[in-house]
Amino acid sequence: MIDFTDKVAIISGAASGIGRAAVEKFVTLGAKVLAVDIDMEGLAETAALSGGDITTLYVDVSDEDNCQKAVDLAIETYGRVDVLCNNAGIGGVAVRLADMKTADWQKVIDVNLTSLFYFSRAALPAMQSSGGGVIVNLASVDGHVAMSTFSHYTAAKHGVVGLTKCIALEYARDNIRCVAVAPGFVRTNMTESGLSDSERELLASLIPMGRTSSPEEVSNLITWLASSEASYITGSCHTIDGGILSGFTLPE
Repeated sequence: MIDFTDKVAIISGAASGIGRAAVEKFVTLGAKVLAVDIDMEGLAETAALSGGDITTLYVDVSDEDNCQKAVDLAIETYGRVDVLCNNAGIGGVAVRLADMKTADWQKVIDVNLTSLFYFSRAALPAMQSSGGGVIVNLASVDGHVAMSTFSHYTAAKHGVVGLTKCIALEYARDNIRCVAVAPGFVRTNMTESGLSDSERELLASLIPMGRTSSPEEVSNLITWLASSEASYITGSCHTIDGGILSGFTLPE
């Protein structure tokens, strides 16, 4: 049975979607949670829905000082950091590479990749001092394949997979695991607002299971990977995509 009693988790992007579902799941399993986001209204809703021992904090994950501040608050409030879930992310504008503005490229890289460096660097010493921990990084199926007009997002998510492996290698002897989760098409605010109706229909049609996933399904995988039941798993990326990356389905 998964039990996070007396464990402390920091979850970014916690105001909605997968982040909110992860907060709710960790709290249900006994964890104390520091939920961070730039959307304070959404964070308040997350805290109200989740109950439990939750602290909220405004954090722009693309700012290294904000990430350090979050880790410092977790230690000040709860005394330790056991789990870091790097979930915050944005989709960015859809445009072919030659037409992409530098600022649009950089924003996606900063939020979706560099933030993991900032947050992990801040959390690792705390995990070392308490005897270990787990970092769960949110990648994507776009960390394994590419999506046209989203080169910034694809590059960032490929980077997430690589960074996950490096952290796992460097800190395995400190009893710190690092894993990535690669969702496919999940029903979140980002997929609702960042894709047109035709794009959503096309993506949904590619899913062998015939449906999109819920944030709760992804949070189930996150919490399992962060638990002691996954104690020998590190450096790996775990796809949860309804079979999208399995191959092509031909008409029968």
